Amino acid sequence: MAIKLRIDPTFEPADAFIGIATNMQVTQMVHFINSKTSLNLIREDDLPVYSEKTDSIQTYKFFHCVDEDFRSTFSLLSNNNNEGLYLLPAQKQFGYFLVIYGAIPADKIKQLAAHIKSISGVQLAAGINQEPGKIFGPILQDLELHITDLKRVKAENEKRFMPPAEEQ
Repeated sequence: MAIKLRIDPTFEPADAFIGIATNMQVTQMVHFINSKTSLNLIREDDLPVYSEKTDSIQTYKFFHCVDEDFRSTFSLLSNNNNEGLYLLPAQKQFGYFLVIYGAIPADKIKQLAAHIKSISGVQLAAGINQEPGKIFGPILQDLELHITDLKRVKAENEKRFMPPAEEQ
């Protein structure tokens, strides 16, 4: 009998995964988050995620920023795309997810969630347990790859548009 080796990718949870329940449009949500918090979320290319249900790549609205003070990255993901598919079908009550990676202290995460919850039109902003690795693992891997690709493209663009060094 042949032995079939199966390597499961390691699951690295985010430092915080906050679900935001609201019916607000994403641009309004980003505006209010940026004004109520110290974040500066900006629109980036949509996040591509493989969907086993449709056997295709689905894209979701994606906003991102890096906070040097907290040495953390913040990503706001839409839970629903234009085709009505959910990023996390088990979490349909949430319209958006704020995913945080970095050295941000737990009390700052709670404070950030409280600021988001204080936005008029937000019903709930709560941390989500990331234990089911089969659900969160692939999405967080796609998120990590997307952020890495965005950094690479930005670095290439900066390199291309840098003025040539002056000769002495």
